[in-house]
Amino acid sequence: MVIKEMPLEEKYDKLLDSYVLGWVRDYSLHKELGAVDKCINLTVETQKKLLPSIWGPSFKLLKALAPGRIFKQIVEQYVYTMQSGMPLSNIELSWVSDREAVLSIKDCPILQRTRELAKKTGLDVDPREICEMESKINKEITKEFGVNLSWKHTENGCTWTAKLK
Repeated sequence: MVIKEMPLEEKYDKLLDSYVLGWVRDYSLHKELGAVDKCINLTVETQKKLLPSIWGPSFKLLKALAPGRIFKQIVEQYVYTMQSGMPLSNIELSWVSDREAVLSIKDCPILQRTRELAKKTGLDVDPREICEMESKINKEITKEFGVNLSWKHTENGCTWTAKLK
């Protein structure tokens, strides 16, 4: 047997399934143990440590001098990062002003995969609970950049509203 290189798209799908399954499994366990809030707090704490420390003083200066510009960079970077879990075609970005943006996720592949994996594994997890957990984590992290983030479910996705403080 000759082992072939796995195509990049297949690697992506397998990694995404593994990532989503991790969330489903972990959420199910934390929910059973009554530790969902502790998990959220730990995730926020660890992710904040991954934020570039150089942004501290320079971010405050840039935000004071060009708040709209720095907000735009934050939002665009967030959308760019979201592509690790879904195609850009599922994300719609609308600018309300230079201090407010709305991100709409349509036909969310993460929500669909979560639903499929929860069903396959038999875990008692509503995929929207995991989305809600992620929204709480993101809300806390974006506070570090002076951004208020709100989130709500839609039929097959969600809507995020980001406002610069």
